[in-house]
Amino acid sequence: MQQFTGPRWGRSPADDGTQLDIFQAARAGDCAQLARLLKGGADVNTCDRWDSFPLYYACLAGHDVAARKLLEAGAGAIFAESTFEADRCYRAAPNLKIQKLLREYEVRPLPPPPSLARLSAALRSAPPDITLYVQGRPIEAHRVILAARSPYFRTKLATEWGSRREVRLSSSHIYVSFDLMRSLVDFFYSDRVDLPADDVEAFARICRACQCQGLLQRANRFLAPRRCRETQQLDRCHPPRRFVWQARCAQDRLPSALRRILYDCLANSREEDLRNNEPVETCAGSEYDDLADTCVKVGERVFRCHQLILASRSEYFKTRLFRRTEFLERHHGVLEEHDVSAEAFEKMLVYIYTDEIEDLGDDPLAQAEELLDVASRYLMYRLKGVVADLLIPHLDMDRISPAQLCRWLTLSDMYDVAKIREYCLHIIACNFEAFAEAREFQALLLASRTSAPAEGQGDLLNDLRQTWLAARLDRRNESAALFEKRLEMVLLAPRQGVNGDQRGFSCVPGRSRTSMIRRIASKLMRKIFCGILLSE
Repeated sequence: MQQFTGPRWGRSPADDGTQLDIFQAARAGDCAQLARLLKGGADVNTCDRWDSFPLYYACLAGHDVAARKLLEAGAGAIFAESTFEADRCYRAAPNLKIQKLLREYEVRPLPPPPSLARLSAALRSAPPDITLYVQGRPIEAHRVILAARSPYFRTKLATEWGSRREVRLSSSHIYVSFDLMRSLVDFFYSDRVDLPADDVEAFARICRACQCQGLLQRANRFLAPRRCRETQQLDRCHPPRRFVWQARCAQDRLPSALRRILYDCLANSREEDLRNNEPVETCAGSEYDDLADTCVKVGERVFRCHQLILASRSEYFKTRLFRRTEFLERHHGVLEEHDVSAEAFEKMLVYIYTDEIEDLGDDPLAQAEELLDVASRYLMYRLKGVVADLLIPHLDMDRISPAQLCRWLTLSDMYDVAKIREYCLHIIACNFEAFAEAREFQALLLASRTSAPAEGQGDLLNDLRQTWLAARLDRRNESAALFEKRLEMVLLAPRQGVNGDQRGFSCVPGRSRTSMIRRIASKLMRKIFCGILLSE
Protein backbone atom coordinates (compact mmCIF):
# COMPACT_ATOMS: atom_id res chain seq x y z
CA MET A 1 0.00 0.00 0.00
CA GLN A 2 1.38 3.36 -0.96
CA GLN A 3 1.90 6.01 1.65
CA PHE A 4 0.72 9.55 1.11
CA THR A 5 3.55 12.04 1.36
CA GLY A 6 1.59 15.16 0.52
CA PRO A 7 0.15 16.67 -2.66
CA ARG A 8 2.57 17.10 -5.53
CA TRP A 9 1.94 20.77 -6.03
CA GLY A 10 2.76 22.18 -9.45
CA ARG A 11 2.78 18.83 -11.19
CA SER A 12 0.65 18.59 -14.31
CA PRO A 13 -0.96 15.28 -15.24
CA ALA A 14 0.01 15.96 -18.83
CA ASP A 15 3.63 15.36 -17.82
CA ASP A 16 2.83 11.72 -17.06
CA GLY A 17 0.44 9.69 -19.18
CA THR A 18 -0.06 7.17 -16.40
CA GLN A 19 -1.27 9.83 -13.98
CA LEU A 20 -3.52 11.34 -16.62
CA ASP A 21 -5.10 7.93 -17.20
CA ILE A 22 -5.83 7.42 -13.50
CA PHE A 23 -7.85 10.64 -13.37
CA GLN A 24 -9.80 9.60 -16.46
CA ALA A 25 -10.39 6.08 -15.15
CA ALA A 26 -11.60 7.41 -11.78
CA ARG A 27 -13.93 9.89 -13.47
CA ALA A 28 -15.34 7.18 -15.75
CA GLY A 29 -15.53 4.52 -13.04
CA ASP A 30 -13.39 2.10 -15.09
CA CYS A 31 -12.35 -0.36 -12.38
CA ALA A 32 -10.41 -2.61 -14.76
CA GLN A 33 -8.28 0.28 -15.97
CA LEU A 34 -7.80 1.47 -12.38
CA ALA A 35 -6.58 -1.99 -11.36
CA ARG A 36 -4.05 -2.06 -14.19
CA LEU A 37 -2.79 1.45 -13.39
CA LEU A 38 -2.47 0.78 -9.68
CA LYS A 39 -0.67 -2.50 -10.34
CA GLY A 40 1.72 -0.58 -12.60
CA GLY A 41 2.64 1.81 -9.78
CA ALA A 42 0.36 4.80 -10.38
CA ASP A 43 0.27 7.28 -7.50
CA VAL A 44 -3.21 7.04 -6.01
CA ASN A 45 -2.83 10.36 -4.15
CA THR A 46 -1.52 12.49 -6.99
CA CYS A 47 -3.06 15.93 -7.59
CA ASP A 48 -3.84 17.60 -10.90
CA ARG A 49 -3.56 21.25 -11.84
CA TRP A 50 -6.84 21.95 -10.01
CA ASP A 51 -5.53 20.36 -6.79
CA SER A 52 -7.97 17.47 -7.15
CA PHE A 53 -7.15 13.78 -6.80
CA PRO A 54 -8.61 10.57 -8.29
CA LEU A 55 -10.76 9.75 -5.28
CA TYR A 56 -12.45 13.16 -5.49
CA TYR A 57 -13.43 12.54 -9.12
CA ALA A 58 -14.72 9.05 -8.34
CA CYS A 59 -16.88 10.42 -5.51
CA LEU A 60 -18.10 13.34 -7.60
CA ALA A 61 -19.20 11.00 -10.41
CA GLY A 62 -20.89 8.58 -7.98
CA HIS A 63 -18.71 5.53 -8.73
CA ASP A 64 -18.72 3.72 -5.38
CA VAL A 65 -16.83 0.64 -6.66
CA ALA A 66 -14.04 2.78 -8.09
CA ALA A 67 -13.93 4.85 -4.89
CA ARG A 68 -13.59 1.70 -2.80
CA LYS A 69 -10.78 0.43 -5.02
CA LEU A 70 -8.92 3.72 -4.64
CA LEU A 71 -9.41 3.67 -0.87
CA GLU A 72 -8.09 0.11 -0.67
CA ALA A 73 -5.04 1.19 -2.65
CA GLY A 74 -4.16 3.85 -0.10
CA ALA A 75 -6.23 6.88 -1.02
CA GLY A 76 -7.63 6.80 2.51
CA ALA A 77 -4.23 7.87 3.84
CA ILE A 78 -4.97 11.38 2.60
CA PHE A 79 -7.72 11.71 5.16
CA ALA A 80 -6.77 13.20 8.46
CA GLU A 81 -9.72 14.21 10.55
CA SER A 82 -11.28 17.63 9.78
CA THR A 83 -9.09 18.26 6.73
CA PHE A 84 -10.06 20.10 3.59
CA GLU A 85 -9.46 17.06 1.37
CA ALA A 86 -11.80 14.86 3.40
CA ASP A 87 -14.47 17.54 3.42
CA ARG A 88 -14.27 17.96 -0.37
CA CYS A 89 -14.87 14.28 -1.01
CA TYR A 90 -17.64 14.03 1.54
CA ARG A 91 -19.53 17.01 0.10
CA ALA A 92 -18.99 15.85 -3.48
CA ALA A 93 -20.53 12.43 -2.79
CA PRO A 94 -23.96 12.36 -4.48
CA ASN A 95 -25.46 9.54 -2.41
CA LEU A 96 -25.41 8.05 1.07
CA LYS A 97 -23.65 4.89 -0.10
CA ILE A 98 -20.47 6.77 -0.96
CA GLN A 99 -20.71 8.88 2.20
CA LYS A 100 -20.92 5.71 4.29
CA LEU A 101 -17.92 4.31 2.42
CA LEU A 102 -15.93 7.47 3.15
CA ARG A 103 -16.81 7.29 6.84
CA GLU A 104 -15.40 3.75 7.01
CA TYR A 105 -12.04 4.86 5.66
CA GLU A 106 -11.62 8.50 6.48
CA VAL A 107 -12.92 8.17 10.06
CA ARG A 108 -14.79 11.45 9.97
CA PRO A 109 -18.17 11.46 11.72
CA LEU A 110 -20.31 14.54 11.90
CA PRO A 111 -19.09 17.06 14.49
CA PRO A 112 -20.85 17.20 17.88
CA PRO A 113 -23.44 19.92 18.44
CA PRO A 114 -22.14 23.16 20.01
CA SER A 115 -24.09 22.63 23.23
CA LEU A 116 -22.38 19.27 23.80
CA ALA A 117 -18.96 20.74 23.05
CA ARG A 118 -19.50 23.51 25.63
CA LEU A 119 -20.80 21.10 28.26
CA SER A 120 -17.98 18.61 27.70
CA ALA A 121 -15.30 21.31 27.80
CA ALA A 122 -16.69 22.74 31.05
CA LEU A 123 -16.75 19.33 32.75
CA ARG A 124 -13.28 18.32 31.56
CA SER A 125 -11.81 21.57 32.91
CA ALA A 126 -13.00 20.79 36.46
CA PRO A 127 -10.55 19.09 38.86
CA PRO A 128 -11.12 15.30 38.99
CA ASP A 129 -12.56 13.76 42.12
CA ILE A 130 -11.77 10.11 41.38
CA THR A 131 -8.88 8.26 39.72
CA LEU A 132 -9.24 4.83 38.13
CA TYR A 133 -6.06 2.75 37.96
CA VAL A 134 -6.02 0.26 35.09
CA GLN A 135 -2.90 -1.87 34.62
CA GLY A 136 -1.13 0.52 36.99
CA ARG A 137 -1.89 3.62 34.90
CA PRO A 138 -4.25 6.39 36.09
CA ILE A 139 -7.43 7.63 34.40
CA GLU A 140 -8.81 10.80 36.00
CA ALA A 141 -12.57 11.26 35.95
CA HIS A 142 -15.55 12.64 37.87
CA ARG A 143 -17.88 10.57 39.99
CA VAL A 144 -21.10 12.13 38.71
CA ILE A 145 -20.11 11.52 35.06
CA LEU A 146 -19.27 7.87 35.70
CA ALA A 147 -22.53 7.39 37.59
CA ALA A 148 -24.61 9.16 34.93
CA ARG A 149 -23.19 7.14 32.02
CA SER A 150 -22.81 3.67 33.51
CA PRO A 151 -25.15 1.77 35.88
CA TYR A 152 -22.16 -0.37 36.89
CA PHE A 153 -20.14 2.62 38.07
CA ARG A 154 -23.20 4.15 39.72
CA THR A 155 -23.80 1.06 41.81
CA LYS A 156 -20.13 0.73 42.77
CA LEU A 157 -19.82 4.41 43.73
CA ALA A 158 -22.98 4.29 45.85
CA THR A 159 -22.01 1.08 47.70
CA GLU A 160 -18.58 -0.53 47.59
CA TRP A 161 -16.36 2.38 46.57
CA GLY A 162 -18.15 5.00 48.66
CA SER A 163 -16.12 8.20 48.90
CA ARG A 164 -12.80 6.65 47.83
CA ARG A 165 -10.79 8.91 45.56
CA GLU A 166 -8.67 6.11 44.06
CA VAL A 167 -9.96 2.81 42.68
CA ARG A 168 -7.91 0.03 41.13
CA LEU A 169 -9.75 -1.94 38.45
CA SER A 170 -8.63 -5.55 38.22
CA SER A 171 -10.03 -8.82 36.96
CA SER A 172 -12.27 -8.95 40.04
CA HIS A 173 -14.10 -5.90 38.73
CA ILE A 174 -13.90 -6.06 34.94
CA TYR A 175 -11.09 -7.33 32.77
CA VAL A 176 -9.97 -4.32 30.77
CA SER A 177 -6.95 -2.80 29.15
CA PHE A 178 -5.89 0.76 29.82
CA ASP A 179 -6.44 1.98 26.24
CA LEU A 180 -9.95 0.57 25.99
CA MET A 181 -11.02 1.91 29.38
CA ARG A 182 -9.56 5.29 28.44
CA SER A 183 -11.64 5.24 25.24
CA LEU A 184 -14.77 4.42 27.25
CA VAL A 185 -14.18 7.28 29.71
CA ASP A 186 -13.56 9.65 26.80
CA PHE A 187 -16.89 8.56 25.33
CA PHE A 188 -18.59 9.42 28.62
CA TYR A 189 -17.52 13.05 28.14
CA SER A 190 -17.61 13.51 24.36
CA ASP A 191 -20.24 11.02 23.08
CA ARG A 192 -17.59 9.87 20.60
CA VAL A 193 -15.65 6.63 20.36
CA ASP A 194 -12.68 6.03 18.06
CA LEU A 195 -11.04 2.59 18.06
CA PRO A 196 -9.14 0.30 15.70
CA ALA A 197 -11.47 -2.30 14.23
CA ASP A 198 -9.51 -5.15 15.83
CA ASP A 199 -10.21 -3.81 19.34
CA VAL A 200 -13.99 -3.54 19.00
CA GLU A 201 -14.75 -7.04 20.25
CA ALA A 202 -12.82 -6.48 23.49
CA PHE A 203 -14.41 -3.05 23.77
CA ALA A 204 -17.86 -4.63 23.47
CA ARG A 205 -17.07 -6.88 26.45
CA ILE A 206 -16.19 -3.80 28.52
CA CYS A 207 -19.44 -2.10 27.48
CA ARG A 208 -21.38 -5.20 28.53
CA ALA A 209 -19.65 -5.26 31.92
CA CYS A 210 -20.27 -1.52 32.47
CA GLN A 211 -23.88 -1.89 31.25
CA CYS A 212 -23.54 0.76 28.53
CA GLN A 213 -26.36 -0.60 26.41
CA GLY A 214 -26.42 2.01 23.63
CA LEU A 215 -22.70 1.75 22.97
CA LEU A 216 -22.84 -2.05 23.22
CA GLN A 217 -25.57 -2.24 20.57
CA ARG A 218 -23.56 -0.03 18.24
CA ALA A 219 -20.42 -2.12 18.72
CA ASN A 220 -22.35 -5.36 18.08
CA ARG A 221 -23.81 -3.86 14.92
CA PHE A 222 -20.29 -3.07 13.77
CA LEU A 223 -19.15 -6.62 14.57
CA ALA A 224 -22.16 -8.37 13.01
CA PRO A 225 -20.73 -8.63 9.45
CA ARG A 226 -17.48 -10.06 10.83
CA ARG A 227 -19.37 -12.72 12.77
CA CYS A 228 -21.57 -13.68 9.83
CA ARG A 229 -20.14 -16.53 7.77
CA GLU A 230 -21.68 -15.28 4.55
CA THR A 231 -19.76 -12.00 4.72
CA GLN A 232 -16.41 -13.22 6.00
CA GLN A 233 -14.88 -13.32 2.53
CA LEU A 234 -16.22 -9.83 1.76
CA ASP A 235 -14.76 -8.49 4.99
CA ARG A 236 -11.31 -9.74 4.07
CA CYS A 237 -11.51 -7.69 0.88
CA HIS A 238 -12.50 -4.37 2.38
CA PRO A 239 -12.81 -4.38 6.17
CA PRO A 240 -13.53 -1.11 7.99
CA ARG A 241 -10.29 0.09 9.47
CA ARG A 242 -11.67 1.84 12.53
CA PHE A 243 -14.79 1.92 14.65
CA VAL A 244 -15.84 5.55 14.92
CA TRP A 245 -19.20 6.61 16.30
CA GLN A 246 -20.66 9.93 17.41
CA ALA A 247 -23.79 9.36 19.49
CA ARG A 248 -26.83 11.01 17.90
CA CYS A 249 -29.74 9.33 19.64
CA ALA A 250 -30.92 11.49 22.53
CA GLN A 251 -30.83 8.69 25.12
CA ASP A 252 -27.18 7.90 24.30
CA ARG A 253 -25.88 11.46 24.71
CA LEU A 254 -24.27 13.15 27.72
CA PRO A 255 -27.03 15.78 28.25
CA SER A 256 -29.67 13.05 28.51
CA ALA A 257 -27.56 11.10 31.00
CA LEU A 258 -27.08 14.19 33.17
CA ARG A 259 -30.78 15.00 32.84
CA ARG A 260 -31.67 11.56 34.19
CA ILE A 261 -29.40 11.90 37.22
CA LEU A 262 -30.74 15.44 37.81
CA TYR A 263 -34.32 14.14 37.79
CA ASP A 264 -33.28 11.49 40.30
CA CYS A 265 -31.87 14.27 42.49
CA LEU A 266 -35.09 16.28 42.19
CA ALA A 267 -37.20 13.23 43.03
CA ASN A 268 -35.04 12.45 46.06
CA SER A 269 -35.26 16.09 47.15
CA ARG A 270 -39.06 15.97 47.09
CA GLU A 271 -39.02 12.70 49.01
CA GLU A 272 -36.82 14.25 51.70
CA ASP A 273 -39.13 17.26 51.90
CA LEU A 274 -42.09 14.97 52.46
CA ARG A 275 -40.36 12.91 55.14
CA ASN A 276 -39.27 15.84 57.27
CA ASN A 277 -39.58 19.58 57.05
CA GLU A 278 -36.24 20.19 58.76
CA PRO A 279 -33.19 21.32 56.73
CA VAL A 280 -31.09 18.54 55.27
CA GLU A 281 -27.91 18.16 57.27
CA THR A 282 -25.76 16.66 54.55
CA CYS A 283 -25.98 15.04 51.15
CA ALA A 284 -22.80 12.98 51.08
CA GLY A 285 -23.19 9.44 52.33
CA SER A 286 -26.99 9.45 52.22
CA GLU A 287 -29.08 6.41 51.33
CA TYR A 288 -29.77 7.80 47.87
CA ASP A 289 -27.65 6.69 44.91
CA ASP A 290 -27.74 10.02 43.05
CA LEU A 291 -24.25 10.84 44.47
CA ALA A 292 -25.29 14.42 45.32
CA ASP A 293 -22.68 16.10 47.50
CA THR A 294 -24.32 19.46 48.21
CA CYS A 295 -27.78 20.92 48.75
CA VAL A 296 -29.23 24.30 47.81
CA LYS A 297 -32.22 25.66 49.70
CA VAL A 298 -34.53 27.97 47.74
CA GLY A 299 -37.54 29.09 49.71
CA GLU A 300 -39.10 25.99 51.23
CA ARG A 301 -37.50 23.57 48.77
CA VAL A 302 -34.12 21.86 49.01
CA PHE A 303 -32.36 20.80 45.81
CA ARG A 304 -29.82 17.98 45.87
CA CYS A 305 -26.96 18.87 43.48
CA HIS A 306 -23.39 18.03 42.52
CA GLN A 307 -20.63 20.50 43.31
CA LEU A 308 -18.65 19.56 40.20
CA ILE A 309 -21.43 20.49 37.78
CA LEU A 310 -22.45 23.67 39.62
CA ALA A 311 -18.87 24.93 39.82
CA SER A 312 -17.93 24.02 36.25
CA ARG A 313 -20.95 25.81 34.79
CA SER A 314 -21.20 28.94 36.93
CA GLU A 315 -18.46 31.23 38.22
CA TYR A 316 -20.81 32.26 41.01
CA PHE A 317 -21.07 28.71 42.37
CA LYS A 318 -17.37 28.08 41.78
CA THR A 319 -16.51 31.06 43.98
CA ARG A 320 -19.06 30.18 46.60
CA LEU A 321 -18.18 26.50 46.82
CA PHE A 322 -14.40 26.47 46.49
CA ARG A 323 -12.54 29.79 46.41
CA ARG A 324 -13.69 31.95 49.30
CA THR A 325 -14.62 30.07 52.42
CA GLU A 326 -15.90 33.23 54.14
CA PHE A 327 -18.51 33.58 51.37
CA LEU A 328 -19.87 30.07 51.68
CA GLU A 329 -22.51 30.78 54.33
CA ARG A 330 -23.02 27.06 54.59
CA HIS A 331 -24.98 25.43 57.39
CA HIS A 332 -24.80 21.62 57.64
CA GLY A 333 -24.00 21.23 53.94
CA VAL A 334 -26.82 23.47 52.66
CA LEU A 335 -26.43 26.60 50.54
CA GLU A 336 -29.23 29.12 50.88
CA GLU A 337 -30.36 31.23 47.91
CA HIS A 338 -32.73 34.16 48.24
CA ASP A 339 -34.83 36.34 45.91
CA VAL A 340 -35.36 33.57 43.37
CA SER A 341 -38.33 31.25 42.93
CA ALA A 342 -37.98 27.49 43.15
CA GLU A 343 -39.43 27.09 39.63
CA ALA A 344 -36.84 29.40 38.07
CA PHE A 345 -34.02 27.74 40.03
CA GLU A 346 -35.12 24.31 38.82
CA LYS A 347 -35.12 25.56 35.21
CA MET A 348 -31.63 26.92 35.77
CA LEU A 349 -30.48 23.54 37.10
CA VAL A 350 -31.80 21.85 33.97
CA TYR A 351 -29.72 24.26 31.88
CA ILE A 352 -26.64 23.75 34.07
CA TYR A 353 -26.83 19.97 33.71
CA THR A 354 -27.84 19.75 30.03
CA ASP A 355 -27.00 23.13 28.40
CA GLU A 356 -30.57 23.39 27.12
CA ILE A 357 -34.11 24.26 28.21
CA GLU A 358 -37.13 22.64 26.60
CA ASP A 359 -39.78 25.32 27.21
CA LEU A 360 -40.75 28.34 29.32
CA GLY A 361 -43.76 26.80 31.04
CA ASP A 362 -47.34 28.05 31.14
CA ASP A 363 -46.42 31.74 31.53
CA PRO A 364 -43.50 32.20 29.11
CA LEU A 365 -43.16 35.98 29.51
CA ALA A 366 -42.90 35.91 33.30
CA GLN A 367 -40.67 32.82 33.26
CA ALA A 368 -38.35 34.35 30.66
CA GLU A 369 -37.97 37.57 32.65
CA GLU A 370 -37.09 35.64 35.80
CA LEU A 371 -34.62 33.42 33.95
CA LEU A 372 -32.86 36.46 32.49
CA ASP A 373 -32.50 37.81 36.01
CA VAL A 374 -31.19 34.43 37.19
CA ALA A 375 -28.68 34.32 34.31
CA SER A 376 -27.31 37.73 35.27
CA ARG A 377 -27.16 36.88 38.96
CA TYR A 378 -25.39 33.52 38.56
CA LEU A 379 -23.08 34.73 35.75
CA MET A 380 -24.40 32.33 33.10
CA TYR A 381 -24.51 34.57 30.07
CA ARG A 382 -25.15 31.80 27.54
CA LEU A 383 -28.42 31.12 29.30
CA LYS A 384 -29.64 34.50 28.04
CA GLY A 385 -29.29 33.34 24.44
CA VAL A 386 -31.20 30.12 25.18
CA VAL A 387 -34.01 32.10 26.83
CA ALA A 388 -34.10 34.55 23.91
CA ASP A 389 -34.54 31.72 21.40
CA LEU A 390 -37.48 30.35 23.39
CA LEU A 391 -39.03 33.77 24.04
CA ILE A 392 -38.97 35.30 20.54
CA PRO A 393 -41.83 33.11 19.16
CA HIS A 394 -44.03 34.50 21.96
CA LEU A 395 -43.21 38.16 21.12
CA ASP A 396 -45.77 38.32 18.35
CA MET A 397 -48.25 41.14 17.79
CA ASP A 398 -51.03 38.53 17.80
CA ARG A 399 -50.04 37.38 21.30
CA ILE A 400 -48.91 40.48 23.19
CA SER A 401 -49.84 44.16 23.26
CA PRO A 402 -47.63 47.07 22.13
CA ALA A 403 -47.19 48.01 25.79
CA GLN A 404 -45.76 44.55 26.59
CA LEU A 405 -43.42 44.69 23.61
CA CYS A 406 -42.16 48.11 24.73
CA ARG A 407 -41.50 46.64 28.14
CA TRP A 408 -39.49 43.80 26.61
CA LEU A 409 -37.51 46.34 24.62
CA THR A 410 -36.59 47.98 27.92
CA LEU A 411 -35.78 44.61 29.52
CA SER A 412 -33.54 43.66 26.60
CA ASP A 413 -31.46 46.77 27.30
CA MET A 414 -31.47 46.06 31.03
CA TYR A 415 -30.23 42.45 30.66
CA ASP A 416 -28.13 43.13 27.53
CA VAL A 417 -29.84 40.63 25.21
CA ALA A 418 -29.20 41.91 21.69
CA LYS A 419 -31.32 39.24 19.99
CA ILE A 420 -34.49 40.29 21.82
CA ARG A 421 -33.75 43.98 21.25
CA GLU A 422 -33.31 43.55 17.51
CA TYR A 423 -36.52 41.55 17.26
CA CYS A 424 -38.51 44.15 19.20
CA LEU A 425 -37.17 46.96 17.01
CA HIS A 426 -38.13 45.02 13.90
CA ILE A 427 -41.69 44.48 15.15
CA ILE A 428 -42.04 48.16 16.09
CA ALA A 429 -40.73 49.34 12.71
CA CYS A 430 -43.12 47.04 10.84
CA ASN A 431 -46.13 48.06 12.97
CA PHE A 432 -45.35 51.70 13.63
CA GLU A 433 -48.96 52.94 13.48
CA ALA A 434 -50.06 50.53 16.20
CA PHE A 435 -47.21 51.64 18.45
CA ALA A 436 -47.71 55.35 17.73
CA GLU A 437 -50.90 55.32 19.81
CA ALA A 438 -49.36 53.48 22.77
CA ARG A 439 -48.48 55.72 25.72
CA GLU A 440 -45.69 53.37 26.74
CA PHE A 441 -44.03 53.77 23.35
CA GLN A 442 -44.34 57.56 23.49
CA ALA A 443 -42.85 57.62 26.99
CA LEU A 444 -40.06 55.31 25.83
CA LEU A 445 -39.18 57.62 22.94
CA LEU A 446 -39.25 60.75 25.10
CA ALA A 447 -37.07 59.10 27.75
CA SER A 448 -34.54 57.96 25.17
CA ARG A 449 -34.46 61.43 23.59
CA THR A 450 -33.83 63.30 26.83
CA SER A 451 -31.23 60.90 28.27
CA ALA A 452 -27.97 59.66 26.85
CA PRO A 453 -27.70 55.88 26.32
CA ALA A 454 -25.73 53.91 28.88
CA GLU A 455 -22.31 52.54 28.07
CA GLY A 456 -22.61 49.61 25.67
CA GLN A 457 -26.28 50.37 25.06
CA GLY A 458 -27.56 51.48 21.65
CA ASP A 459 -29.43 54.67 20.91
CA LEU A 460 -33.10 53.70 20.66
CA LEU A 461 -34.11 56.42 18.20
CA ASN A 462 -31.16 55.80 15.92
CA ASP A 463 -31.57 52.02 16.02
CA LEU A 464 -35.28 52.30 15.30
CA ARG A 465 -34.56 54.62 12.39
CA GLN A 466 -31.99 52.23 10.93
CA THR A 467 -34.37 49.29 11.30
CA TRP A 468 -37.06 51.24 9.47
CA LEU A 469 -34.73 52.24 6.65
CA ALA A 470 -33.34 48.72 6.24
CA ALA A 471 -36.71 47.61 4.87
CA ARG A 472 -36.86 50.46 2.31
CA LEU A 473 -33.39 50.63 0.81
CA ASP A 474 -34.76 51.35 -2.67
CA ARG A 475 -36.27 54.67 -1.52
CA ARG A 476 -34.06 55.49 1.43
CA ASN A 477 -34.16 59.32 1.28
CA GLU A 478 -37.93 59.58 0.94
CA SER A 479 -38.42 56.89 3.56
CA ALA A 480 -36.13 58.74 5.98
CA ALA A 481 -38.16 61.95 5.61
CA LEU A 482 -41.38 60.00 6.12
CA PHE A 483 -40.05 58.34 9.26
CA GLU A 484 -38.94 61.70 10.72
CA LYS A 485 -42.43 63.15 10.18
CA ARG A 486 -44.10 60.19 11.80
CA LEU A 487 -41.66 60.23 14.70
CA GLU A 488 -42.21 63.95 15.32
CA MET A 489 -45.97 63.42 15.39
CA VAL A 490 -45.57 60.65 17.94
CA LEU A 491 -43.33 62.84 20.10
CA LEU A 492 -45.70 65.80 19.71
CA ALA A 493 -48.76 64.00 21.03
CA PRO A 494 -47.82 63.74 24.72
CA ARG A 495 -46.45 67.30 24.76
CA GLN A 496 -49.70 68.65 23.36
CA GLY A 497 -51.53 66.83 26.11
CA VAL A 498 -49.42 68.64 28.72
CA ASN A 499 -49.55 72.21 27.28
CA GLY A 500 -53.21 73.19 27.58
CA ASP A 501 -52.84 76.67 26.11
CA GLN A 502 -51.62 75.58 22.65
CA ARG A 503 -53.21 77.51 19.79
CA GLY A 504 -56.32 75.76 18.44
CA PHE A 505 -56.54 73.38 21.37
CA SER A 506 -57.17 75.66 24.34
CA CYS A 507 -60.84 74.73 24.50
CA VAL A 508 -60.27 71.02 24.22
CA PRO A 509 -59.59 68.90 27.35
CA GLY A 510 -56.16 67.31 27.56
CA ARG A 511 -57.30 63.70 27.05
CA SER A 512 -59.57 64.59 24.13
CA ARG A 513 -56.85 66.76 22.64
CA THR A 514 -54.40 63.83 22.67
CA SER A 515 -56.96 61.59 21.01
CA MET A 516 -57.60 64.26 18.38
CA ILE A 517 -53.88 64.54 17.62
CA ARG A 518 -53.61 60.77 17.32
CA ARG A 519 -56.50 60.65 14.85
CA ILE A 520 -55.02 63.50 12.80
CA ALA A 521 -51.60 61.84 12.85
CA SER A 522 -53.08 58.53 11.71
CA LYS A 523 -54.88 60.22 8.81
CA LEU A 524 -51.72 62.03 7.78
CA MET A 525 -49.69 58.84 7.90
CA ARG A 526 -52.27 56.99 5.80
CA LYS A 527 -52.22 59.80 3.22
CA ILE A 528 -48.43 59.78 3.14
CA PHE A 529 -48.33 56.01 2.60
CA CYS A 530 -51.02 56.21 -0.09
CA GLY A 531 -49.00 58.89 -1.87
CA ILE A 532 -45.88 56.73 -1.81
CA LEU A 533 -47.76 53.71 -3.14
CA LEU A 534 -49.32 55.75 -5.98
CA SER A 535 -45.94 57.22 -6.94
CA GLU A 536 -44.48 53.70 -7.09
